[in-house]
Amino acid sequence: MWIVILIVAVIIGALVGFANSNDGERGDGALGGAIAGGMGCAYILFQIFLAGVGIFIIIWLFRTLFG
Repeated sequence: MWIVILIVAVIIGALVGFANSNDGERGDGALGGAIAGGMGCAYILFQIFLAGVGIFIIIWLFRTLFG
Protein backbone atom coordinates (compact mmCIF):
# COMPACT_ATOMS: atom_id res chain seq x y z
CA MET A 1 0.00 0.00 0.00
CA TRP A 2 2.69 2.49 0.98
CA ILE A 3 4.82 1.73 -2.07
CA VAL A 4 1.87 2.58 -4.31
CA ILE A 5 1.51 5.97 -2.61
CA LEU A 6 5.26 6.59 -3.02
CA ILE A 7 5.18 5.65 -6.71
CA VAL A 8 2.17 7.90 -7.35
CA ALA A 9 3.94 10.81 -5.60
CA VAL A 10 7.04 10.26 -7.76
CA ILE A 11 4.98 10.18 -10.96
CA ILE A 12 3.06 13.33 -10.03
CA GLY A 13 6.32 15.10 -9.12
CA ALA A 14 7.86 14.08 -12.43
CA LEU A 15 4.86 15.39 -14.38
CA VAL A 16 4.91 18.71 -12.53
CA GLY A 17 8.67 19.04 -13.03
CA PHE A 18 8.30 18.21 -16.72
CA ALA A 19 5.49 20.71 -17.22
CA ASN A 20 7.27 23.57 -15.41
CA SER A 21 10.66 23.29 -17.12
CA ASN A 22 11.96 24.91 -20.29
CA ASP A 23 12.02 23.11 -23.64
CA GLY A 24 15.68 22.06 -23.47
CA GLU A 25 15.54 20.94 -19.85
CA ARG A 26 12.46 18.71 -19.80
CA GLY A 27 14.33 15.57 -18.71
CA ASP A 28 16.19 17.32 -15.91
CA GLY A 29 12.99 18.98 -14.73
CA ALA A 30 11.16 15.66 -14.67
CA LEU A 31 14.02 14.01 -12.78
CA GLY A 32 14.15 16.83 -10.23
CA GLY A 33 10.38 16.72 -9.75
CA ALA A 34 10.42 12.94 -9.31
CA ILE A 35 13.19 13.14 -6.72
CA ALA A 36 11.44 15.95 -4.84
CA GLY A 37 8.09 14.12 -4.87
CA GLY A 38 9.66 10.87 -3.70
CA MET A 39 11.65 12.51 -0.94
CA GLY A 40 8.63 14.44 0.30
CA CYS A 41 6.45 11.35 0.40
CA ALA A 42 9.21 9.26 2.01
CA TYR A 43 9.67 11.95 4.67
CA ILE A 44 5.98 11.87 5.54
CA LEU A 45 5.98 8.06 5.68
CA PHE A 46 9.07 8.16 7.92
CA GLN A 47 7.33 10.58 10.30
CA ILE A 48 4.30 8.26 10.47
CA PHE A 49 6.66 5.35 11.22
CA LEU A 50 8.35 7.30 14.02
CA ALA A 51 4.97 8.18 15.53
CA GLY A 52 4.05 4.48 15.53
CA VAL A 53 7.35 3.55 17.18
CA GLY A 54 6.71 6.21 19.83
CA ILE A 55 3.26 4.79 20.55
CA PHE A 56 4.70 1.29 20.94
CA ILE A 57 7.41 2.57 23.29
CA ILE A 58 4.79 4.27 25.47
CA ILE A 59 2.68 1.09 25.53
CA TRP A 60 5.76 -0.98 26.46
CA LEU A 61 6.68 1.52 29.19
CA PHE A 62 3.21 1.41 30.77
CA ARG A 63 3.16 -2.40 30.64
CA THR A 64 6.57 -2.52 32.28
CA LEU A 65 5.69 -0.03 35.01
CA PHE A 66 2.12 -1.05 35.81
CA GLY A 67 1.79 -4.58 34.46
